Amino acid sequence: MATKQLKDPVHGYIELDEALVERVVDTRPFQRLRYVRQLSATYLVYPGANHTRFEHSLGVYHLGRTVFENLRTQSYFTRNTDTETLDEIQRTLECACLLHDVGHPPFSHLAERFLDTDDLRARLDDRGLLAAFADAGLGDGPIRDASPHELLGCLVVLREYADTIADLGADPFEVCAYVLGYSLVYERGGPWQFGLGAQLLHSPIDVDRLDYITRDNRMTGADVLSFDTDRMIDAYTAHPEEGLALSDKALSTIGNYLEGRIALYMWVTQHHKSVYANVLLREMLVELDGVADASPVTVDAVLDDEIDDNTLMEAFRTTARDNSDSTLAALYDRFRARRFPKTCWKHRIAYADRVDADLDAFGDWLLDNRSRLRDALADRLDLPRYDVWIERSYVPEYEPAELKDIPIAYGGTTRSVGDWGLYGERAFDTPIPFVFVPDGSKDRATELLVEQFHAEQE
Repeated sequence: MATKQLKDPVHGYIELDEALVERVVDTRPFQRLRYVRQLSATYLVYPGANHTRFEHSLGVYHLGRTVFENLRTQSYFTRNTDTETLDEIQRTLECACLLHDVGHPPFSHLAERFLDTDDLRARLDDRGLLAAFADAGLGDGPIRDASPHELLGCLVVLREYADTIADLGADPFEVCAYVLGYSLVYERGGPWQFGLGAQLLHSPIDVDRLDYITRDNRMTGADVLSFDTDRMIDAYTAHPEEGLALSDKALSTIGNYLEGRIALYMWVTQHHKSVYANVLLREMLVELDGVADASPVTVDAVLDDEIDDNTLMEAFRTTARDNSDSTLAALYDRFRARRFPKTCWKHRIAYADRVDADLDAFGDWLLDNRSRLRDALADRLDLPRYDVWIERSYVPEYEPAELKDIPIAYGGTTRSVGDWGLYGERAFDTPIPFVFVPDGSKDRATELLVEQFHAEQE
């Protein structure tokens, strides 16, 4: 089959079959991802963070294909499985990797809250996906637990690419299952390698994470990650009972991967100004939804109108202009001019220095009561509510416990990296909440919050 090459700044040349380029990549739903930033508003902190879901999807495809082709050279992996079956699994994985983010609305995760998940489940039911999961013995749990962008992605797959996927030698329902982290074929008693393909896209060592971690580090310029990606790719292995794992080849680089992954989270997505930039963008969406005649982010708007980051930025501009006295206009002006308020503390050292309380308990109290405390603080400081924020990063936390579950294979069994002693006695930072107030108010804000916390604990 003829192939084409695309040059990627992270992985070098990415090779795709011409059929995938013509029938998937060069189509309007996939090209829309060129205009959906991977890190939402983080480019206001790291100017280079303009990479999109488009190149990330290509990177995940490249890594998935490379790892699977490496697995096919391992005799244990191919034993008792014919080439035709392995070809089907590979094509399923390639399609799923390419299309796993095709359902992302504008601004990636920030706009997911506006997608109607009940409507998405009903549409997927109409197209037979729920029945396919039930037939495999999985029930509706995978559909019920899926994120909005994953559900919308499955709908795009079945609506726009079902015939293409079938023509390429894969099952559209199985591609959707991979997107959600399952294999229908495996659950029905098929070859174990089908389940392994799903793990490559959904597991502690999946290629989705591997791409966005390396890509976010490279494109932001944060340079907090230093590990041998090629060696890690070569270390992937698998076992019928143990599933996907890394061989002991990875021992020389996995420690750097673990530490770099947390560092990237702490200093890029959990950077205090990144948190504020994305909170501001989220609140602009909420205000736009309240001012506009119809919700700016809907399933049909993504499917039929192909809305993206640019669409909503223009909506912000025109709506703010036409409603100059609105909260949206004030927030939009702040966003465009990048006038960010101060945070009461920028990092854990300052947090510990300024908060005279149990930090974990204080942080939980802040986040559990953020709306009430925000109102009270705005009132005590005589500020508009939109000048006070209590937040932390919207990006899911990279829990150390999850990282310790990364499996390392040796001698026919697997053990987690924690069992191998790769962590030692080190403890990793966890996210802290931030309190944003106008310049000149942070000391008083901190004092008021600490006083109220102690009063409520008595």
